[in-house]
Amino acid sequence: MAVGFAFLVVHAFRSGCDHDEVEHLHASWLIAQGNRPFQDFLEQRPPTLYYLLAPLTRVFEDSPRALIVSARALDLGLLAIALAVFAALVRPLLRDHQMAWAPLLLLGCFFFARNSMEVRPDPWMSVLCLIGFWQWTVYLRGGKASHAAIAGICLGAAIAFLQKAVLFVGLMGLGTALALRDRASWVRAAKGLGWLAVAALVPLGALAGAIGRAGYWSDFVFWNFTFNKFYYLEARFRGPGAPATLATSIGEDPLLWVAGLVGVVLAGRALGHRRPPPEIAISAVLVLGTLIALSRSHWPFSHNLLLMQPALAVLAAFALDALRSPHWRLAAGALLLAMIAKLCVLCLFYDENRDAVEVQQRLLSATRSTDKIAVSPPYHPVFRSDAFFFWIVPTNNAVAYLDCCRAYPCPPGKVDRDRRAWQLQPPRFVYVPPGEPGWAPFEFDQHKGSYHLTSTPGLWELN
Repeated sequence: MAVGFAFLVVHAFRSGCDHDEVEHLHASWLIAQGNRPFQDFLEQRPPTLYYLLAPLTRVFEDSPRALIVSARALDLGLLAIALAVFAALVRPLLRDHQMAWAPLLLLGCFFFARNSMEVRPDPWMSVLCLIGFWQWTVYLRGGKASHAAIAGICLGAAIAFLQKAVLFVGLMGLGTALALRDRASWVRAAKGLGWLAVAALVPLGALAGAIGRAGYWSDFVFWNFTFNKFYYLEARFRGPGAPATLATSIGEDPLLWVAGLVGVVLAGRALGHRRPPPEIAISAVLVLGTLIALSRSHWPFSHNLLLMQPALAVLAAFALDALRSPHWRLAAGALLLAMIAKLCVLCLFYDENRDAVEVQQRLLSATRSTDKIAVSPPYHPVFRSDAFFFWIVPTNNAVAYLDCCRAYPCPPGKVDRDRRAWQLQPPRFVYVPPGEPGWAPFEFDQHKGSYHLTSTPGLWELN
């Protein structure tokens, strides 16, 4: 555990930035400058993380690298909490209650570790959902009402960080129903659900009140729910397919997936004879429900599995603990150590968007804080303002917005506002990554004549 985590810390300091990491840090900086999400700049997620990280952007002004490392350090702390909570969650399932090896199932999964480290709302949502899951099962096993209330606060806070947690809560409820044995357990679960629901309203009410006072409630609802539903389920363009994402994840950590799916089978068998433990019933439903949801998405990236992987690891730990043959247990232990070795290797050699640093530094040195730019993450230098509302993969988002407005009521004028910006205050620099035309500003081809290419490939400067 110590060796694997140490390599992950090294990885956090040396690896390049993901697209989403720069997006969220820049959104946090914009809020620190007095801008409002959804109205002044495009965002598609609750603003909780942005307000949380806004003070950090003031500390590391004009140093994207220091900012990213500091924000990742917070996420590594969350990962440590998640591993400890996972150990407590699986303890009742193991025959001898020796759960020290169980968290290695998660830490040995590089995709889980990497996505838990990256600066997104997902790591915060994930650890809060995991705590809520744990406390809810403690309550179902005979715990106090306070355990159900803690579960509610955590699950409500998870939704406040990212709306994907709504699916988690729904699947957790369905899994709970499958674990209930008799009328007494149903009555107890209903009482706990009342405590959970009331407690969940505390963080959700605080978020709703803050958004209402800030004056962008209708914009928040549109971009987080109406537009996201259209973009991820109905838009005419598609991202990577779910089978490819799943195949890559399974190949990266076969032990987690194979043992976890065996655990799903064991859970199904238990349903046929007796009620499975609540941790197993809920985990099985979480895994199957998430896989179904992933298959419907146009953009099923690896970080969309982050919520599901702890549940998969619960099932894997249950299946591995059920092995009777010492030879099979020895083989599983060897494969577990191999997964940790693989994590260490990938922490040293896996990199992402390393060329983005050159573009960021070039832009920071060539511009002032008052200059406007049109640069998508991960190349965005974080500490510069955008010329346009649509700054994240601008072409795709602008096209999706126009299509969405034909089908649903939407806040008008966002594309018109960006069109006016070309005349009123055009960006001093425009960056279009080679081979990524969708990352160009919307209708940039109409304005290329006012720009010239610099020595940095894809970087255009205003004449």
